Amino acid sequence: MDYHDRLKANDGTLAASDSSMSSTDSLGVLLIAIFFAGATAILLCVGTALLAPGSVFEAVWGLYPARRSLMMPYHAWLAPGFLILAIVMASASVGCFRRRKWGWWLAVAIFVVNGLSDAAQLLFGRILEGGIGVAVAVAILYYLLRPAVRALFA
Repeated sequence: MDYHDRLKANDGTLAASDSSMSSTDSLGVLLIAIFFAGATAILLCVGTALLAPGSVFEAVWGLYPARRSLMMPYHAWLAPGFLILAIVMASASVGCFRRRKWGWWLAVAIFVVNGLSDAAQLLFGRILEGGIGVAVAVAILYYLLRPAVRALFA
């Protein structure tokens, strides 16, 4: 009987003593959901700061001041892009918190795209940034693709 069958048999709840579900697996999914929630907040702040220069959201540039001058000339199309990406990240966060199969697929897709973009950094000579990014994306994908983790998602 797998995780979902046990969940259905117990009217949607699992006994605390269910030893087939690793608490490490559950913690990892929770951390990924929290990561997506944090990414959502940052993307909303950046998107809003690009739409409303001089607003309280300008504080986000304190994290990386040089990015403001790079992005502001393109704010008309970057702001909607950041806000759309915020919707994607919020959806991934909700899907992971609720352990929905579509949330798992979205998380996998996000980290595949992230890993590919980090690999592109390597082509532009940004070895440290790209190498670390690829390693992190691969590690998270390895975690998400494990059968025990995948089984946590309904």
